Amino acid sequence: MILPSSLQYDISQFAIDGFAQKYFATHKKGLFRRRVPMREMLEWTKDSINKPLMMLNKDLHKDALRCFRMIQMVMGDRHRPRNSNDIEDLQSILSCGITKGQMRDEIYVQVCKQLNNNPRGTSIKKGWEILCTVCITFPPSKNLESYLTQFVQQHHQVTENEVNVMSQHVSIKLKRICIRGAKGKVLTAAEIERAKVAPFKPSVFGESLGYIMEMEKQDEALQIPKIVPFLADAVIRLNGQQTEGIFRVPGDADDVTELRVRIENGNYDATGITDPNVPASLLKYWIRDLPEPPITEEFYDDCIACSEDIDKAIEIINKLPDVNRRIVLYILSFLQEFIDPDVIKHTLMNVHNLAMVYAPNLLRCPSEKLTTVLENSKYEQAFLRSLLLQLNVDKDACAYDTNSEKTIGLKKEEENSMI
Repeated sequence: MILPSSLQYDISQFAIDGFAQKYFATHKKGLFRRRVPMREMLEWTKDSINKPLMMLNKDLHKDALRCFRMIQMVMGDRHRPRNSNDIEDLQSILSCGITKGQMRDEIYVQVCKQLNNNPRGTSIKKGWEILCTVCITFPPSKNLESYLTQFVQQHHQVTENEVNVMSQHVSIKLKRICIRGAKGKVLTAAEIERAKVAPFKPSVFGESLGYIMEMEKQDEALQIPKIVPFLADAVIRLNGQQTEGIFRVPGDADDVTELRVRIENGNYDATGITDPNVPASLLKYWIRDLPEPPITEEFYDDCIACSEDIDKAIEIINKLPDVNRRIVLYILSFLQEFIDPDVIKHTLMNVHNLAMVYAPNLLRCPSEKLTTVLENSKYEQAFLRSLLLQLNVDKDACAYDTNSEKTIGLKKEEENSMI
């Protein structure tokens, strides 16, 4: 049974009002201190608020009022004083949500309030840009999650001011951050600018392999996402094979972020990057950020069970979907370039070290039990180690050859001696 859209709206509005009745603070106004109806509290205003929308600890009241003023300024609903700008205000809002957990719901609800019955199109667009930024930084509480999800979904068909595109993007990001949890640091200015345009310029980070390949289908030569050979080539070009701790030592966080934003904006250019740890770190991040690991969950138990059986290990890899198989084989072949004894003299990263660093990226333990994760890690590493030592694969064919029969893993005729 499909409910009429008007009734669906009434039910969802009732649910949001129900949340407000339970968690919102009581607001009063006027000479006789009349109680403000919940629906009015949830509507756009050009005025300040005199207390938080949510029931918060008193020590957070000033933060809540300050965040609301900044949200109004970013949306263009309040005059901005000199020597301030949108980016700094957004960073202050994000910082407040990261460091003060109770403020997260307050920030989400404040933005929703200012989007509800807002009379100005430019303000609405900026409000959704705020949500695009907030929803990749920290999640709402479990109490607010379903109500916020409903609010966003109500806007999926609103074409005016391109709200449909932005709201659908926010829905996807909300679902993801509710699973992964809050970021540990405030977004940079470049990341914020990127977040604003992300609904219209899809990223290669955090998306499925199928989605990325569809997005890059105009590049008919490549059979794997462009980012993989780009970053692998950058590691080699920047003398990664002579760099101690390559893949283990993280690249400078700001440089990694800068390179990531460049790629998200379609600029595959590592000019100015001099440290091979930067592309090496970003490659691991890209793999880790995939919704599903390259070696998919359905094969995980088999990988653990035959971690030192090279024939079965290769058989598993060859059963992977085409793009997954090509990526895994490409990365394994790339890592094999680092297990030569002459290279290890410089990097101090032998096959055991490489397997330890890369196993959690290519494989992802489905269990949430820490004991299981720790116990399985040694088998994950053994699985990867076996492949690195005994796999024979044509890396370039994995990236460029359209003939899938040439992009399978084979066992080396002679086993390598342990390195």
